[in-house]
Amino acid sequence: MSRRTPWGKDYPRIRSIHLNRWERPKKATVWTKYGMVTVVWRDVAGSRCWFSSGTGDAKREAVPVIEHIEQMCQTMH
Repeated sequence: MSRRTPWGKDYPRIRSIHLNRWERPKKATVWTKYGMVTVVWRDVAGSRCWFSSGTGDAKREAVPVIEHIEQMCQTMH
């Protein structure tokens, strides 16, 4: 899943996670080798959904990290 760049950084990686008062993910920033992806979680018709911004390649590379964030927050309960 992660790639090693010549300058020694692993990608993709989580830069920040913000939780709401119920300890669910609210916003996250993920660095990929293609750029930064910002993810926002919202309630849509009673279901939690996430929306991302960034380039197409960066979004594709960030999907496993976004799923990992959701799993981490589910195990906190």
